[in-house]
Amino acid sequence: MQQEISNTSFQMQCKRKHFIKDKIYHLLLDDDRIKISETVNFQQSKYLLELNFESQMYWKTEQDQLVAFGIKYHKTLKWFHANSSDLQHLYKNLFGRVFFGNISTIYDSKEILGSGASSKVYRVINKLTHCQFASKCIRKDYIYKREDKERYNRMIQEIELMRKLDHEAIVKMIDIFEGEKSFYIILELLQGESLHQFFKKHSLTLTQIRQIISRCLQALCYLDIHNIIHRDLKLENLVLNEKGKVESLKIIDFGLAIYTSNPQRQLCGTPGYIAPEMFIEKYPYTTKVDIFSLGTIFYKLLCKKSLFNGNTSEEILENNKKFLWNNHLKNCSDETIDLIKQMLQKDPNKRISACQALQHPFFMEKFIGEQGVAEESPHEIVRTFPHTKPMQIINSNDNIADIKIQAIKGSQQSFDQSLGSNYYPSFDEGYNKQKNGSDHIIE
Repeated sequence: MQQEISNTSFQMQCKRKHFIKDKIYHLLLDDDRIKISETVNFQQSKYLLELNFESQMYWKTEQDQLVAFGIKYHKTLKWFHANSSDLQHLYKNLFGRVFFGNISTIYDSKEILGSGASSKVYRVINKLTHCQFASKCIRKDYIYKREDKERYNRMIQEIELMRKLDHEAIVKMIDIFEGEKSFYIILELLQGESLHQFFKKHSLTLTQIRQIISRCLQALCYLDIHNIIHRDLKLENLVLNEKGKVESLKIIDFGLAIYTSNPQRQLCGTPGYIAPEMFIEKYPYTTKVDIFSLGTIFYKLLCKKSLFNGNTSEEILENNKKFLWNNHLKNCSDETIDLIKQMLQKDPNKRISACQALQHPFFMEKFIGEQGVAEESPHEIVRTFPHTKPMQIINSNDNIADIKIQAIKGSQQSFDQSLGSNYYPSFDEGYNKQKNGSDHIIE
């Protein structure tokens, strides 16, 4: 039976089955390794498994119960049987610390939910709990294509971040597996569609928009406290947990997320959502970049038009970089205009934080009617530009010129100093500027 030691450590008994007589072992799980010894002092442990992503743990089940675990020893898989409840505890404590092998032992694959160039997402069922989840299957040939291991490191970083996240507005990671040809990240299954898909079919009321922005800000406040930058907030990465209920949405896809302490400040994200400071070489951007991205989402939900227009991803990216933005918010309430202006400030030092934004009067407004944006408040509804497939960039060897942004060591330049005195107009300047023949670009 198990003996508790700390939140992440415990001891349990297990046995190796032999033809003549089973052999009893003692297992100790601590912060960085598993020790398996014939004695309880673990001074000379026969089997050691380092808790890192180079290690794998295997499982056996019978009648919907865990019955054994397996580890590689001198290239041979050794099986250890134990009490089912102890094995469940071991399984739970290894979450996100090693890759599990033989995914088909634990999960049954059902229909495909989506696919991309490097991965597919399936609906899967856990054989032990009979609960449904989503499995993100990432091809190994894609992960290992680059010699610098950037894609592998990015995947590991995503896993390390997600195992620490626990917020109702952020998708939860459940398990990680490694197969012969793929890595598998098991996530909670969200029942609804992306906000991008939902928004194309429905007109949102201001009450719904307020629910969406409030829920996202709550998640960003949580990420800010934990010093995490998502770096790719967009409509496609907000998914409804319950069908038709925008108040249930969750943020997904932490493939580009980093800690604020990470010195690598690459240009990354999706054109049309990227904060101005991310385009500036050596400017140390912060979690405020996510506020800007959410501001662009807020803008689109309000007026059904993108903040930065273009017929191709390259055009959108160029307008995004130059801060040449659309302006169709003239009929919004003062509270709405004020919040979105603060979220879209070009200077991140003047941009509102997530926790500050949650206290904004916009969330205290009372709206009349529930028919849609145009009926509740006379926002200007305009023709949307042709739909352009979002182009995700990371350090852009695949899409645009390589732009890497490193953190500044020592004293930090001001945003205006980094830009130079003749940069692009701020949101404030653009909002107050008279139009001169163009309804979507500041001349």
